[in-house]
Amino acid sequence: MLHLLNLFEFIFSKPIAYFLKTFGKIRRKIAEKNLEVCFPELNELNRSKILNKHYLHLGASIFKGFKAWILSNQNFEKLLINLDEFDLDELRKSLQGNLVLIPHTTDLEITGRVAAMMFDVNAMAKKQKGKLVNNFIFSSRDKYFKQILFPNEVLKSMRLLQKGENLLYLPDQDYGYDHSIFVPYFNIPSLTVKFPSIAKKRAECKVYFLYLEDIKNRYKINLKELEMRGKNLYEDLSLLNKEIEISIKEQPERYLWIHRRFKHRPKNTQDIYDESLLRKRLD
Repeated sequence: MLHLLNLFEFIFSKPIAYFLKTFGKIRRKIAEKNLEVCFPELNELNRSKILNKHYLHLGASIFKGFKAWILSNQNFEKLLINLDEFDLDELRKSLQGNLVLIPHTTDLEITGRVAAMMFDVNAMAKKQKGKLVNNFIFSSRDKYFKQILFPNEVLKSMRLLQKGENLLYLPDQDYGYDHSIFVPYFNIPSLTVKFPSIAKKRAECKVYFLYLEDIKNRYKINLKELEMRGKNLYEDLSLLNKEIEISIKEQPERYLWIHRRFKHRPKNTQDIYDESLLRKRLD
């Protein structure tokens, strides 16, 4: 099955990438603006090269998702270069709970399954559009996540951490003003969700940052415990954003640039996106 998925990925990634880039003009413009503001030191040609590679990864992302959803543990582990470097029993047995933070990348589903293997986690996730797609993805995720929680179940998630369970969470999107503060992200004041710092304070959990490095269609696992203290939101979230930046800069083409990371701005600050890119239908 792994060889078959690799074959499909090789054959169909470029056509899908072409389709997404050609017909998804609004998302392409969002990605172009994100790259422009995050990498001002690069010229337009170099940013364009990153964008082209990014679309190839987007084209491959559906097949990477299938690898996470349907491969057996034995086949899935063939994708991982250095899993044996980690003491999984030690990671799982923490009595204080682990909050595992991962970034939005084109290999998101694979990263989630890696987190499940390493930590035996509960996960927070949004419902997908389309009942059939949603049912397939969530039934697949149910095979390796202990429990899937929705964004409106924050209190339930906090209680799990307080009980010593593990939770997977994605902190790197603009979730609006209510539960976020502005923190530098690529030197841009960006709304950053408070939950990781609050969880550290209330649950006294460990906080890890997990991301994968793509090496010839296999993955090197990078795991770092973040020295959050839960005492200062700004300091904790600045630390988190810096780690996300570092991971992005290693392989920028794999980050999900089509999301509007900077859609909300501080008062009296110029919008980053044109009005045409801020339409409600993109929320």
